[in-house]
Amino acid sequence: MKNIFRIGISFSLFFLVLTLSGDYCSAKIYKYKDKDGNWCFTDDPSIVPDLNKAEERSSIHTETIEDLQKELSEACPPRNKVEEARNATVVIENSLGTGSGFFITEEGYILTNKHVIEGDETKLKELEKRLNKAKAQLAQESKAISKEEKRLQELKALLDSKGRYAPADLSAAYLIRQRDLNILIAIHKRRKETFEKVLEAFNELKRKIYSSSGNKIILIDGTEFSVSVVSLSYSYDLALLRLRGYKCPFIEPAVPYQLEHGTPLYAIGTPLKLRHSVTSGIYSGIRKFNQQLYIQTNAQINPGNSGGPLVTIDGRVIGISTWKVAGPQVEGIGFAIPINVALKEFERYLGQAWKLD
Repeated sequence: MKNIFRIGISFSLFFLVLTLSGDYCSAKIYKYKDKDGNWCFTDDPSIVPDLNKAEERSSIHTETIEDLQKELSEACPPRNKVEEARNATVVIENSLGTGSGFFITEEGYILTNKHVIEGDETKLKELEKRLNKAKAQLAQESKAISKEEKRLQELKALLDSKGRYAPADLSAAYLIRQRDLNILIAIHKRRKETFEKVLEAFNELKRKIYSSSGNKIILIDGTEFSVSVVSLSYSYDLALLRLRGYKCPFIEPAVPYQLEHGTPLYAIGTPLKLRHSVTSGIYSGIRKFNQQLYIQTNAQINPGNSGGPLVTIDGRVIGISTWKVAGPQVEGIGFAIPINVALKEFERYLGQAWKLD
């Protein structure tokens, strides 16, 4: 199962099982090359970069349902409930980078953060404001330098006109102002170079956010799949993906509001590309920011953890790790979106499988 794309099967063809004998059915599979030139297979045409160049295969036969839960349990046997939850956690990779997610049903639905899938436009806009402010400051500096250069030219012309009769204090003032101007020009040049580098990085990030595609998941055993985006929440930093055609391991939810302060919690994810890492902490309460509720924990939530599950010691998910407070005087303050919020947000797709409130 290592490092290969598995072929998903569309459930829209499921009704054919009623008329076909055996455990097999035919599905339309698209074969295409990704940006790195690697061959990929998928049953979802929406993620294929160019359908005109993709190969369609309608004669491939594959098992209607493959039991990933069983395969992963055999490949990576869990020794406790937290490791069971780890087996149901996935790495998410796309053009934006790496994040985390987890199966919430055995039908292959995956919960994660929206910013893992399409980037954080709020942060992008904040960075754009700062860049615009820096650009305005550079323009003011450039204008001030031009004025000072003009004054120095006038002062030098005056000194030249007086020749050897020029006052000593006037000559000294010219030299001091010329030195200060050279320092200002050097500082301005460094700031401009830094600004241009940040602007280039900003434009690259912007391009990635608005052209994000090709979401891929990696399981605990290293198996890779292409997945499709089912829904992106308008109100919350939540996204729902799906891997079709497989019986998947999944994490059962628990009601977060019933937890006691100090209850042990575990964050599972891919911090700094360290796949399927587990960090521990405690439940620190429910907090409200911008009219939205979050679970507070001191379990480490680092870049790459976004979208991963926050679970209890019995392996039940109470939230989706989303963000943390960072700073020189801040440590161990992370926040997760309560799982019941995600279940309600995507109830149209998940149905009443989990009813917590």
